[in-house]
Amino acid sequence: MMTILLALLLFSCACFYRAWRGPTLLDRVAAIDAIGMLMTIVLVLLAHLFQRVIFLDIAMIYALLMFADLLIISKYIETGEVS
Repeated sequence: MMTILLALLLFSCACFYRAWRGPTLLDRVAAIDAIGMLMTIVLVLLAHLFQRVIFLDIAMIYALLMFADLLIISKYIETGEVS
């Protein structure tokens, strides 16, 4: 279980590099979204590891916020404004 968590954290570091050095804005948005998905998976695995249901609730809220964030960023890229 710990090796899976460490691998996910390593993958998130690779995504962070892509977000930092991405050649285009869409690469950066995709990398940030991938980091969010990986952190959601880490929260679910931690919930299983520590037998705490609260981590699942936090993971669900975090996933919903990441989805809303992706919609807002997509709208901004398309139109140039958020309203």
